Amino acid sequence: MIFIPQRHLSFIFFLVLTLGVTACKTEGTESSSSHLKSYPTKTLVLGDQKVKVFIANTDARQRKGLSTIKSEDFPGDWGMLFPEESMRLRQFWMPETYFDLDVIFMNDDYYVLDIHRKLKHYPKKGGRRGVDVPLSKEVFSQHILEVRSDSPISAKIKPGITLKFID
Repeated sequence: MIFIPQRHLSFIFFLVLTLGVTACKTEGTESSSSHLKSYPTKTLVLGDQKVKVFIANTDARQRKGLSTIKSEDFPGDWGMLFPEESMRLRQFWMPETYFDLDVIFMNDDYYVLDIHRKLKHYPKKGGRRGVDVPLSKEVFSQHILEVRSDSPISAKIKPGITLKFID
């Protein structure tokens, strides 16, 4: 048995209480984009500008997309790439998004086929696809890049150019 003097008990109680409160406060302070740390990344280079691109390389990551990420946690020089193995008709919807997006449709060589500009965000959970939650246009494409509509690089991306990604 360990003997702890009475005067130390109040200090130990204060210390345990303080650590417990601090742990509770820091637990919820992760950013809404912290899960992206585990995603592979590439850099999109367009002229003198660079964009950090997170690659949604699994079905689960593609389903999640940019949902639940708050505007302040996804800067204008970030994007998300949705790669596919072949060309097919593709369309995106935006449940639980907090900022408008430009959806860039590309072929296998990252040649920009079409762009849906300023796809409206839908911050609510649930909603009916295409009724409540906005849908992008449907485009026969292979890869999709999403960037913030208000991103400086977004305005530079136009149909007919080929995007260059580096590791």
